[in-house]
Amino acid sequence: MPDRTGGRYTTRAYWEAYYRQAATERGLVERMAARYDALWKQLYQAAARRPRSALEIGGYPGRYLAYFSRQYGLKPACLDFNSDREKVKEAFAAFGLEEGRIIQADLLVYEPDQQYDIVYSLGLVEHFEDVQGVLDRHLAWLRPGGAMLIMVPNKRYLRKWYGLLLDRDNLDLHNLACMRKGVFRRFAARHGLQVRALTYWGPFPYKVHRRLNAAQKLIYHAVRQGSKLTAGLQERHPSRWYSAGLYAIFQKPL
Repeated sequence: MPDRTGGRYTTRAYWEAYYRQAATERGLVERMAARYDALWKQLYQAAARRPRSALEIGGYPGRYLAYFSRQYGLKPACLDFNSDREKVKEAFAAFGLEEGRIIQADLLVYEPDQQYDIVYSLGLVEHFEDVQGVLDRHLAWLRPGGAMLIMVPNKRYLRKWYGLLLDRDNLDLHNLACMRKGVFRRFAARHGLQVRALTYWGPFPYKVHRRLNAAQKLIYHAVRQGSKLTAGLQERHPSRWYSAGLYAIFQKPL
């Protein structure tokens, strides 16, 4: 069953185990992060003034943060409750980032001591019960005129049924209620934020996080083949029914 301590669906131990073998080698990170180059550009350009700093919330092991900061000349900061600092340091060093801040803290408890031109999280808020409250905590770190990106997976509609059949344990770690555009529109309206982007993205993600039995393998291979054949079409026509994720980019008023 999901863990609801502090309104969370996951634990610190879960994430430390999940990322224990995370690689920070530059070539690998570049291949991972470059897939989102159009998104990084969109986020950078959404700020009212030229950004000079970026904070990734839930940023361990620092790979996307290091890549993004190097690409745009930003001073990086990583906030995460993971007890290890070395992976983040390795990611910064791999991209020649000598000045980078590592904040080992709980987002729900730690009060912002400074603000940043860009704040973002990738696959974080869906692991909390109080999504609006977690979004508010993100915004507190953002400087006026700054840009904020929130990305969540889309595990509703076809992905929900796929998860129920093949990947139930992983599905239960997510708050599906936050995977709606209306959640982000309400957040923006409460704070007077400008919505610079709000869209589904990516083809159907067929990978699972568990061993499959014979019947499940048949379903998996059929979906995998179908997803690969139609990936280009799905990329061009994102939809709540099958797309991999949902993201929103906001600009905070000056």
